[in-house]
Amino acid sequence: MVRVALAIGGIRAALVAPAVCATALIAVLWRRLRSIDASATIPQVEIQLLRSIPMFAALPAPSLEGVARQLLPVEVPGGTVVIREGDPGDSYYAVADGELIVSRDGKVVQRLAHGDGFGEIALIRDVPRQATVTAVNDALLYSLEKEPFLETITGQVSAFSAARTVITRHLGEAENPLSEGDPGLGES
Repeated sequence: MVRVALAIGGIRAALVAPAVCATALIAVLWRRLRSIDASATIPQVEIQLLRSIPMFAALPAPSLEGVARQLLPVEVPGGTVVIREGDPGDSYYAVADGELIVSRDGKVVQRLAHGDGFGEIALIRDVPRQATVTAVNDALLYSLEKEPFLETITGQVSAFSAARTVITRHLGEAENPLSEGDPGLGES
């Protein structure tokens, strides 16, 4: 195309021809591009929730959006055990709404609320659940299955480092439980 324009109209035509072709192509495809753009949904609530969790906060925007699209909403009635100490781990959970308690050996060690997450120890270390998490009242959680969770956390140095810090803190708390009224972040 540029060679033809150069041969027909000289250097000026050779420089203008690609811009004219690109403009024509955009004009032809404009409606289709607008409809694709209009139909694209961005999971804003899920992205903001993940940004509040240290393991996910440092992820680049495309990775964060990809993880947010894989989250599944889980409505949990008050009194429901979400995960039980000793069970195998299959998902990570992020708390969107409600309050939950974390207990080890029957003792409350943490309280969880919006922006907290739990389940990472069993997934990352491939061990049984280290605690039981029970909904105090009706809660909305988002779950992320084991494989996408591990791919995300182990694929980003900053996320893996944050996960290790959280795990170290939680395992240390198992030896020195918090009183029932103390707030805390995460479980596993």
